[in-house]
Amino acid sequence: MTLHQPNDIIAQRYRIVTALGQGGMGITYEAEDLKNYQRVAIKAVSLQQAKDWKILELFEREAKVIANLHHPQIPKYLNYFYIDTEQDRCFYLIRELVSGNSLANWVIKGWHPTEIQVKNIAIQILKILSYLHQLNPPIIHRDIKPENIILQPDSQVFLVDFGAVKDIYRNTMSFSGTFVGTIGYMPPEQLQGKAYCASYLYSLGATLLYLLTHRSPDELPQKRMKIDFRSCVKISPEFMNWLEVILEPIWEDRFQSATAALNVLSNNSEIIYDNYSVVKSIHQKPRESLVTVEKTSSSLIINIPSVGSSKSGKIFLCCMAVAFCMIHLFLPKVLNSNTIEWSSVLLITIFVYLPLLKISFGNYVQIAENETLINWNFLFFNRTITAPTKYIKKVYLDKDLLISNPNSPQTTHITFDLLKPRKEYRFGYILSQQEQKWLFAEIKDFLEQLKAQESLKKLQ
Repeated sequence: MTLHQPNDIIAQRYRIVTALGQGGMGITYEAEDLKNYQRVAIKAVSLQQAKDWKILELFEREAKVIANLHHPQIPKYLNYFYIDTEQDRCFYLIRELVSGNSLANWVIKGWHPTEIQVKNIAIQILKILSYLHQLNPPIIHRDIKPENIILQPDSQVFLVDFGAVKDIYRNTMSFSGTFVGTIGYMPPEQLQGKAYCASYLYSLGATLLYLLTHRSPDELPQKRMKIDFRSCVKISPEFMNWLEVILEPIWEDRFQSATAALNVLSNNSEIIYDNYSVVKSIHQKPRESLVTVEKTSSSLIINIPSVGSSKSGKIFLCCMAVAFCMIHLFLPKVLNSNTIEWSSVLLITIFVYLPLLKISFGNYVQIAENETLINWNFLFFNRTITAPTKYIKKVYLDKDLLISNPNSPQTTHITFDLLKPRKEYRFGYILSQQEQKWLFAEIKDFLEQLKAQESLKKLQ
C-alpha cells in the first residue's frame, strides 16, 4: 500500500512523480521540488504503516545521521519534517536523487558483471565504509544489499538508505533489541541485534556473491554455517580467498575494518580518484618505472617519457649524434677504410649508439570512450594518430614476450590492431618486459571496462 499517488503535493512543496521502492522502513518516492524544480528522493513512513514504534526511532536516527554525512557517494540530506492528520502522523526525509539503477535492478535486467567490475564496486563501497568508520562516533550501515547500492552507467556507485544505522558505541544490544537487516545479507551476529565494523563486510560479500551468481546468498549451498560458493562462481583464486574471509560466519575471523579489507583486495596497487569516483588499478606497477598511468572511469592515459623529452636530454642526445657522425667520418680514414675496421664501426653502432638512440623514443597514449590517441616522439619529431575507440580490434603482446626471461634483452612492443585504418600501431619500444606486461594488462582491463559500461547503457 502506498501513502501517495503521482501528482500528490506534500507540504505544499514536493510533487510526487513515482514510487521508487518500499521497505521495512517506509516508501521512497521520486518527487519534484516546486521551489527549484529539481528532482529529489522522499522517504515517507507512517504511524499507521509502522507495526513497531522502533521504526520511527530508526527513521529519526536516519535523518540525524545523513544530515551529518559529507561524502560524494552518499546522497546529500536536504530536509526532514512530519505532518499530522486526524488519522496519522507521517515522517518525511528528503535527500538528493541519484540517477541510475540499484544493483538488484541491473541484475533483473540481465546484467552479468565481470570480475573486474565486481571488484570495482567492492573497492568503491569499501571506501565509503572506511569513511563511515572514521567518523566520531563511527557509523555502521546495517542493511547493505543490492537494493541499497545505486550503480550509474559510468561505474560509479552510491550507498543509500541509512534507515538501519547504528553507531559503534551502542553495538551490544540485547536479544530484544531492534532487528534490522535483510535475510541472506545479514551476518549471524546481526540476528542477535549486534553489529560491528566487520558486520558490514559480510553484507558486502553477500552482495558481491549476488552479482556473481544472480542468486540470493541464502539460496546458495552452505557448509558448517558458511556459504559454500566456490562451486558457484568462476573468479580468480585471490578474489575467491578474499571473499571467503569477509564471509566468515564468526565476525572475529573476518577483516576487522573496511580499510583492512581494501588493502588486501587492492594488493597495494594504486587507487586513483576522478572527482571522488574511485577506480582501482589492479595491476602492480614495476618498481623504478618512470611510466605514469592516469585511470578514470572514462579514460586511460599512459605517458612513457624519453631521455630526449627534457631539455638536458635533448642536448645529450644531440651531442651523441655529433659524436656518431664524427666517428663515421674520421674513423674510416684513420683505419684506411679496411673492411674489418668498417665492421667494427658497424658493431659500435649496433651495440652502443642504437641503444642510445632508442632511449630517445617516447610515447603518449590516451584511450577514451569515443577516441584513442597514440603519440610517438623522437628528439624534435612527433607523430600522432587518432581513431575511434570502437575501431580497436585487439591489443596484444608478442607471444615470445609472455614466456621469455623478464630480465633478458628484448625488442618487443605493445600493438594496437585497428579496423580503420586497417593497420597495426606499436608503442613501448623502450620499456622492460615487466612494464609492457603491466601496461598491456591495464589497457586490456580498461577496454573491457568500456565495453561493460556500454552494455549497462543499453540495459537502461
